[in-house]
Amino acid sequence: MRAKNTFSKIAVAVALSVGLSTAAMAQSTTSSIKGSVATESGTIYSNATITIIHTPSGTASTATTNENGSFSARGLRVGGPYTIVVTGDGFAPVQVDDVYLSLDQALSLPVTVESSTQTEVIAVIGSATATAGFSNDGLSTSLGLEALNQVASIDRDITDAAAQNPFAAVNFANDAKALTIAGANNRFNSLTVDGVALNDRFGLNDNGFPTQRSPISFDAIESLSILTAPFDVEYNGFTGGTVNAVTKSGTNEFHGSFSYFTTDDSLIGDKSRDDNLDFTFEEETFVATLGGPIIKDKLFFFVAYDTYEETAPLRDGPVGSGALNIEPNITLDDVAQVRQIVSDVWGFDIGGFEKAPAEDEKILANIDWNINDDHRAKFTYLSTDGNTIREQRGNNFTVFGDTLGASSAWYDRSEKIESYIAHVFSDWTADFSTQFKIASTSQKTGQNSLNGAEFPNFAVFLREVDGDSTYLSIGPDRFRHGNELSQDFLTVKFAAEYVVGDHILKAGFEREEVDVNNLFAQNSEGSYAFDSIEDLRNATASELLYNNAVTNNENDLRAIWGYNSNSLYVQDSWDVNPYLVLDFGLRYDWFESEGSIRENQNFVNRYGYSNTTDIDGLDLVLPRFSFEWLATDDITVRGGIGRFSGGSPAVWISNSYSNDGVISDSSNASGVINVPTTPDASTGQYIPQDVLNTLATKATDGSVNALSPDFEIPTTWKFSLGAAYYVDLPVLGDGWLFSADFLYNKLENSSYWFDQRCVSPLPNVTAPDGRGVYDCAGAPEAIVIGSFDDGGKGQLIALSATNDWETEAGNFDMFFSYTNADVQDIGYGTEATATSNYSDFAAFDRQQPSEGISNFQTEHLFKLRFNWSKEFFSGYESKVSMFATRRSGQPYSYTFDENNACVLEFEGGVFGGIDSRGRQGRCARESRHDNAGHLFYVPSGPNDPLFSSASFGGDAATQQAFFDYINNSELAQYAGGIAPRNGDNSSWTTLVNVRFQQELPAFHEDHSLVVTLDIENFGNLLNDDWGRVERTRADFDRNVASAVIDNGQYRYLRFNNQDRIENLELLAQSVWQVQFGINYKF
Repeated sequence: MRAKNTFSKIAVAVALSVGLSTAAMAQSTTSSIKGSVATESGTIYSNATITIIHTPSGTASTATTNENGSFSARGLRVGGPYTIVVTGDGFAPVQVDDVYLSLDQALSLPVTVESSTQTEVIAVIGSATATAGFSNDGLSTSLGLEALNQVASIDRDITDAAAQNPFAAVNFANDAKALTIAGANNRFNSLTVDGVALNDRFGLNDNGFPTQRSPISFDAIESLSILTAPFDVEYNGFTGGTVNAVTKSGTNEFHGSFSYFTTDDSLIGDKSRDDNLDFTFEEETFVATLGGPIIKDKLFFFVAYDTYEETAPLRDGPVGSGALNIEPNITLDDVAQVRQIVSDVWGFDIGGFEKAPAEDEKILANIDWNINDDHRAKFTYLSTDGNTIREQRGNNFTVFGDTLGASSAWYDRSEKIESYIAHVFSDWTADFSTQFKIASTSQKTGQNSLNGAEFPNFAVFLREVDGDSTYLSIGPDRFRHGNELSQDFLTVKFAAEYVVGDHILKAGFEREEVDVNNLFAQNSEGSYAFDSIEDLRNATASELLYNNAVTNNENDLRAIWGYNSNSLYVQDSWDVNPYLVLDFGLRYDWFESEGSIRENQNFVNRYGYSNTTDIDGLDLVLPRFSFEWLATDDITVRGGIGRFSGGSPAVWISNSYSNDGVISDSSNASGVINVPTTPDASTGQYIPQDVLNTLATKATDGSVNALSPDFEIPTTWKFSLGAAYYVDLPVLGDGWLFSADFLYNKLENSSYWFDQRCVSPLPNVTAPDGRGVYDCAGAPEAIVIGSFDDGGKGQLIALSATNDWETEAGNFDMFFSYTNADVQDIGYGTEATATSNYSDFAAFDRQQPSEGISNFQTEHLFKLRFNWSKEFFSGYESKVSMFATRRSGQPYSYTFDENNACVLEFEGGVFGGIDSRGRQGRCARESRHDNAGHLFYVPSGPNDPLFSSASFGGDAATQQAFFDYINNSELAQYAGGIAPRNGDNSSWTTLVNVRFQQELPAFHEDHSLVVTLDIENFGNLLNDDWGRVERTRADFDRNVASAVIDNGQYRYLRFNNQDRIENLELLAQSVWQVQFGINYKF
């Protein structure tokens, strides 16, 4: 921020440069300083000495100006304060105090010297990073210690801090906070901690972390940065954005802290508008940190321990369960009856609706070693071990209707991470420096059904109400029958920088080796459907889905594979003059694969290529360019262009290793099935022997997941242009910083999923609205990942204003931003399995990708960050911090009401046919015409030529209600055509989070005691109608009516009433919540 005090010319130059520091830093753990030494008239000084001292630790680094008067110091600790002393022959020494360095930003320090014998001391009190710890600079946001301490976060989640970036939006999904940056898929971001990637690279978690909660303790973070388009060549591994954290280190003084946070159901709201919510939960967090010297000025340590326990509220449950979302057609008596029958017949406990606590434990240990003045090392150990209970509605897939899962259908999601990281930073000469990193990380993920996975899943039909079938799901859901994942990562990096005149030349090499062991054996215990409770009592099912290895041993389905990524890069950072910096860079990435995919000869014979394609040999050229121009003393212009890759979940590739159609197949049954009441003596399964025998003797011709031979690594071109303007305003005050930034993303080679059995529509058949009709019968499913050249684009504009004030009423600082986004993509890639990625999104024609509004677009996003502090009693500060967002709703599509995950094709498929219970057949595969998740055709009225008069059984009243709904909804604008993808949005959301902090007397004058009060959704605390958070369910769609094709027309079968169509999921974030905390520092 611009300096507000009257300094000498030297001080003004330094303070202004600190406020404008934006030069790119690496995706690393350090910061840097670059600058020059010259007189006011422009005479340069070579061989001037710049001594940089990290005051808390005494760590010193020395740089020398070259023949152009330039210097560069790299590998510096983040934070501060630093003291910088500039000395040399012929000018007075200059000392700059209270300098703070931000992560991922290089401090520009042009020093103007004068002939004198008196040392000039400058305090850089105008630096935004020195005062508030928060800075927003174009496409990057940085939060230091103080800014992190101002974040109101009951979860103590770094996502809450990252949300303060103007381009970042947080969506709530499955009890998780999904961070979207620049409108990209939340899976396409990167998280690095001390230079090591800790995002969910396999791609199973909604929050983007490899853990259910933040993988790093808030109290262990020194600095956090959020970057949307960093053009430095060392950045990659994402196409959305990156969040980079560096952890704390020890200093020459012993320091530590104890913190305790608590909240429970007495500290949460119970009403959002007319909806009453009932919660039963308790959360406790305990944090301890300790740091200090092992050898003063030489060797330091820092450790942090963070433990959390939560008894969570019930999300879904039957009538009388007190759940957040009630299934109105299932009662606790229904559950008790089924529980008793299953216990009597099978000896299995289906469970109830009580949730066990979620737990999380984090450990961090750092050792910093000042080897000498030219070499520094840092060693880090990081461990996170946690679990949470995930409620499931069933995932049975043998039935179509409303399904509620008892606790035996839920699972315990456990995750453990361990990382060992070593860095060495070396200054070999005044102009040449290097950085070496080696890191080893292991990640283990378990998905353990609560009552064990050695039992089938049952879907038990209870009743039908208004045409809706209701089922109770019991036993492990189909995806948890065999589900384990372990990953090991080894990362090596070497980078070097050399200062030549006005150029900083950089070159580096990185390699990461990844080993994956993944078991995913869905339905390996079987999934049954029972048409009545009496059938359940008699152990007589109507449907069975059974998938397994042909050996009937699920462990034979393990995918054991790996990949290696390699990178070479070079960059030239050129200070053209004191006002213009240009960066030119080039990065080259190439990939290797480990392990092999079994070749399926049937697949080869049918389609003419092998299913064994992997990423081995693929490569990318990633050019980068950026500039920063100080146009005037008050205006800075910046911009860049570059190509980025990474972030695509590895599970998409892993599916090819798991599902080759050679070792795995299915053996299904329908009709009258006698379910074994005791497990098979040899396999331990509750599968009829004839079904086991059928699978064991099957020719290996199962379903296949594969990569297209033309598959390419997805990339995104990013172009940005922005400006910052420092100005004093007559009415609003001095020291304003206004910024405007434009970001354009162009997606290339976006991944999409298609069914190889039916890549082209039938030549002489079309749907009534002209869409292609496909026939995929006659062969096992073959889902292939292709690359779509033109995968979409995004245009985003962010405007922001920043200022701070010191008044008698206290100290204030604020940051306001508005971001507008127009993001288009092809809609795929929201799931983990190939089948789900193919079917579980709204599409015009899922076999032929087309652009539409992205699920991840937030068209309008307003943010306000505001802080106030004052000492009412000397030495005891009171603080209030607020972060407010107002955003447009999540997009959704109007679709045909079909089951997006049907596997069994009933007689006649979607064209017609009746199943064993008299239901119209439905199927999500492209069997003839798949309108499962297909965009809805909106008839213009009863006389629409595509509307069959036989719709809804010819019932005039239902037809009239159908058209009344269309004419009074957003669908009216699409009458006579197909509703577009994501053509509508849920309602706007406004959330205000507040943190109160009060310092109190401690046991020692050098200690501090602070009590905190975090309030999330403060608006709902003031008014029940405020702060409501809703989202469209599942696949961002609203199902209007089911239909079949009948003589060239759509014959609509069932019209969902308005409440069902517009049924948004009410989230727990809709009500206020309070957390009390206490923090003692010494």
